[in-house]
Amino acid sequence: MSGEYLRRSYRLLFLSLVITLIVAPIAAEYQLRTWPIELLLIVNLAVAAAGYRTARGRHLLLAVVMLAVLLRILARWRHVEGASTGATLLGVTLAVFAAYAALRFALKSGKVDSERLSAALSAYLLAGHFFGITYFQIEQLRPGSFAIAGVATLPAQLDLQTAIYFSYVTLATLGYGDISPLTPTTRGLAVSEAVLGQLYLAVLVARLVGMTGRREDSG
Repeated sequence: MSGEYLRRSYRLLFLSLVITLIVAPIAAEYQLRTWPIELLLIVNLAVAAAGYRTARGRHLLLAVVMLAVLLRILARWRHVEGASTGATLLGVTLAVFAAYAALRFALKSGKVDSERLSAALSAYLLAGHFFGITYFQIEQLRPGSFAIAGVATLPAQLDLQTAIYFSYVTLATLGYGDISPLTPTTRGLAVSEAVLGQLYLAVLVARLVGMTGRREDSG
């Protein structure tokens, strides 16, 4: 069972990320609480951790995921000071590591199959989650870091679903303009995300096409 999961881990991760993208706007539309989205994000990280290629690394990453869950519970129900920030930092760290592991797997030499493509797409979607969580945390620490419809946000106005939406709009360089960064920190992050998103797609396509071409030449 473990071997079968490892062979399909990135396909499952990609499916989990896509489900999160679908559920997040629905939750916002019906004004659901933030915790279902947080739960989905944790599930994404757990799926990514469970798919790590070494048993030792898998166990370590799953332990970190459980620690992040515990900190989130303490922050939400016990109001432990600093627990929310700690959980967010762990979540961001795990998302970055998961994206790196997925990208490394996608670009290593070998056959370009559905698992490799799923890993490449998962890395892209994980980047959107990472920046979304970061935007949300910045807004929590410094309300008014963003403007919605040209008006600076009030405390708690930029929720997690909205932050993730803004992240993916920025990553894809859609530029709707309904939400805009106001501070140097958020502007710098938004520009970095847009540039990295475009560079990632360009490099990824070139790399995968090159790998396919080399395989055809050798065949």
